[in-house]
Amino acid sequence: MNQFQLKITATLFTCLLAGKSYASLISYDLLTPNSSPHISYANPFTDAFSSNADGFQIYQRNVDLNIPNALLDNSDIGADSLGIITRTNTQAFFGIVDTVNLNNPSNDAVASWQVDITNLTAIKLLIDMAAMGDFESSDEFEWRYSIDNNPFSSLFQGVSNLDSQQSYRLKDNSLKTLNDPMTVNSILLSNQFTAFSSSILDTGNLLTIELKANANSDNEAIAFQNVFIQGVSNTVTVSEPKSFVIMIFALLFFTVSQVLFRQKSGGDNRMCFKA
Repeated sequence: MNQFQLKITATLFTCLLAGKSYASLISYDLLTPNSSPHISYANPFTDAFSSNADGFQIYQRNVDLNIPNALLDNSDIGADSLGIITRTNTQAFFGIVDTVNLNNPSNDAVASWQVDITNLTAIKLLIDMAAMGDFESSDEFEWRYSIDNNPFSSLFQGVSNLDSQQSYRLKDNSLKTLNDPMTVNSILLSNQFTAFSSSILDTGNLLTIELKANANSDNEAIAFQNVFIQGVSNTVTVSEPKSFVIMIFALLFFTVSQVLFRQKSGGDNRMCFKA
């Protein structure tokens, strides 16, 4: 087989086995971890507190019966001056109230998610955050991440602002003003959710997201909703050639080979005539 035939053969096989590259946006909902095999969720503090006024876990209104009252805004049906999750908000959320209690007197409460991020780029953590209460300097939370078991890096830190006030509007349209609100990136949180996002610049195979918190009152509530890991998936697919396509390329290859053979034969005859 001469060089030209080799080029023809390579071209034909390239056409047969050509792949396509697809970029698609992938979203993992961390508050419904069972929805994807790519998410592993661990929280030793789920249902760990003896008092229903305390909590550090994923909740859903109308599903869970042990949601701390500080998280619920029931002002439209009765006397209530504290709350975040209204009766019409039935999405899953992560709620934090009074993690320092008889069952956990000194340690931070910690929950973690592990996410398979193989082949993902442009990764982001998106969270809607809300809080209500007169917080103390010891009240705080942090979202942080690690990739492939490397040291953790901080994404969001929530701390109280002891020099400020915040006004909170409840479902019954009443307004409650409290000192020492919770802040994230110098933004005052309220009982209405605010959207935050942060890019994760590193790449790898296993992403660990960790939430840790310290809260020391059952009259202070912190909640997170719409917690997503997003990334761009770049995948290459190789199309399996159909039988009729293979036949067409085989016929084309045979035809080209015959033409080349006849040209070579003709050239040999002319050389004989000259001799």
